Amino acid sequence: MGRMSKTDTVAETEKTVSTAAPKVAGSQTATAGPATVDSATPDPMHLWNRLKRTDPKATKPFTRSGGFRGTQIDPTWRLMMMTEVFGPVGKGWGYEQMDWTIAERMIFICARVWYLDPETGEKCWTGPQWGGTEMVRRRNGIEAPDDECFKMSMTDAVGKCLVQLGLAADVHMGQFDDSKYREEAEAFYAAKSNPDLQPAAIAAFEEEIRKRLGACLDLDDLEELWRTGAGTRLREIGTVDRTAQHRITSLFAQKKAEILKQDDDEGGDLEAA
Repeated sequence: MGRMSKTDTVAETEKTVSTAAPKVAGSQTATAGPATVDSATPDPMHLWNRLKRTDPKATKPFTRSGGFRGTQIDPTWRLMMMTEVFGPVGKGWGYEQMDWTIAERMIFICARVWYLDPETGEKCWTGPQWGGTEMVRRRNGIEAPDDECFKMSMTDAVGKCLVQLGLAADVHMGQFDDSKYREEAEAFYAAKSNPDLQPAAIAAFEEEIRKRLGACLDLDDLEELWRTGAGTRLREIGTVDRTAQHRITSLFAQKKAEILKQDDDEGGDLEAA
């Protein structure tokens, strides 16, 4: 393949910035330039967006009497996700039992979840939710007491509370019924396990790009930087962190604008001379 022109390079950079930019709530498309939202204004969807995507490996289908079908989410995976976002249980988040009762041979527990806001440190609560489990289990037509009914009722109640924060929202919104979405979720978690795509690695890459962009003197330099792995790495980053991808690609757009402005200024000086 032949060498791309400066115009082609600029066009591809703009295209990447446009397609990589995450959508902003309340708008149809995001701009290619720096975000204009006041950084002091908290994003109300921040936690929801961090928690909403479910790892397909942590799910399995189930069928209840009457033909109802759904997707079951591994309770331990939910605890792991909360720990990843807020810290260890009891320190960054936790839950408490508020009430319990027995009715129709079922144990019902009312619980609520608390968490420390990662940005402000404020202690927040979900609304209380009830969870219920039968007190007996049936095997081969024989009933026996279920010694885990209290634990399962608490798990049910806590799981409902976590949905209020957005945890596994894609399952509850029916997105897992779409095979294409499940494939995207599998790709997301495969990329998330890549050491090069962990938050610290992404931050180091962003700092490296800032330094290398500072050394770019013209569009040829910008093209060379893009072609020597930056473009590929940014596409990979986009699978796990669209915000970081948008932020870094915006750096390319800003540098391109600076170079073009400098060229225009120099051209104007030559005409004046």
